[in-house]
Amino acid sequence: MFEQVSVTREIVGQGSNLLLCADGSAPLNGVLAGYAGQAQCVYIDPPFMTGDSFTRRRRFGQSGWKKGTPAPEYPAYADMYDTRESYLAFLRGLIENAQQLLNNTGMLALHLDWRTSAYGRILCDEVFGEDLFLNEIIWSYESGGRAKKYFSRKHDTILLYARSKDYRFDLRRVPLERTEHRKNHMRRRVDENGRAYSEIKTGGKVYRYYDDAPVYPGDVWTDISHLQQRDPERTGYATQKPVKLLDRILRPVVKDGDLVIDLCCGSGTAMAAAQALNCRFVGVDTAPEALLTTASRLECESLTLDCPCTEDETRLEGMYTGEGGMLLLTGFNATHPSFPKTEQAMDTLESWSAGRITPAGFVVDQTFRRTPKNPELPMFCILPVGEGEPGVATVDAAGRRRVYRWKFD
Repeated sequence: MFEQVSVTREIVGQGSNLLLCADGSAPLNGVLAGYAGQAQCVYIDPPFMTGDSFTRRRRFGQSGWKKGTPAPEYPAYADMYDTRESYLAFLRGLIENAQQLLNNTGMLALHLDWRTSAYGRILCDEVFGEDLFLNEIIWSYESGGRAKKYFSRKHDTILLYARSKDYRFDLRRVPLERTEHRKNHMRRRVDENGRAYSEIKTGGKVYRYYDDAPVYPGDVWTDISHLQQRDPERTGYATQKPVKLLDRILRPVVKDGDLVIDLCCGSGTAMAAAQALNCRFVGVDTAPEALLTTASRLECESLTLDCPCTEDETRLEGMYTGEGGMLLLTGFNATHPSFPKTEQAMDTLESWSAGRITPAGFVVDQTFRRTPKNPELPMFCILPVGEGEPGVATVDAAGRRRVYRWKFD
């Protein structure tokens, strides 16, 4: 029979990447302190002091993955602070930790909006130094309603600060296609190789701009769209940012194998972008559900998930035929107020992993999860012989994790 146990650490492969349930603004200690001075980029997209509570959506059961089926809604996080001072103490803690985590060539990208960007600029000047300020990037987008009593607030601000004067930044890694010919007073010409260009003479010098030459972003970005409701990239997590945005932030700063840290990782966009750039990553969030959302979107062969389990009376039923044999799940019925009524067995199960419980944690051998292409969840596997107790880790449709060990009669 399966018996529920409390195992906070889950390890896939060598576990070189980390998703950590912790407060990224608290003084560095424990696991996170071990990364001091190692990060090439720290990205922070904290709450914006909106005073609102945000939700997340997760699909439910096999039928819930069908196109057009509404996904149940669950609490995500509360962006509420007793006073402005308490928020600023939180923000300062994040910035101070970023400064300690960065290496000498690294950079901070602090993502804020109109409510908090001025405070962030002042705090970063104090912690990093005004001379290490690099950019105030304006990410302009079209979404939501329109204001009538003031100009609509349709942009976020991303503050870039270097850890030292020896920072690394290569703008050539983010070229843009030239979409329009330069006009104004420029003359259109073709060179001896047949390449079209525009030309202007000013100050006694001739400037030539080839049509096929790359151009590079400035500090106002209007070409990256906010995620739409039906965007395939959507995880259902509130305030999710597009991977394209994080790719542009990271690409000029990092190289293969560098470490990226996100101290408020939410649904894990920075982790997805870092993985695509062949970087290592550490994602930190106070909500276990955020880390599990992040884990579900990553095809990661080396990951440590460090977050608490849900401990309740939810039973897992099944059978295990013994060492090197079959492990089969036959019953799992988690409950949640947002779950729709269902008569289908195992609908409350979103994903599960088979592995072994060891002193280091739950070591994963195989993972199975519902996807848009394969919403039907496999319910059995062959668990190879290995050290530790046979076990199963589950994630239910509300994004809660539980761990069970097989208890031999």
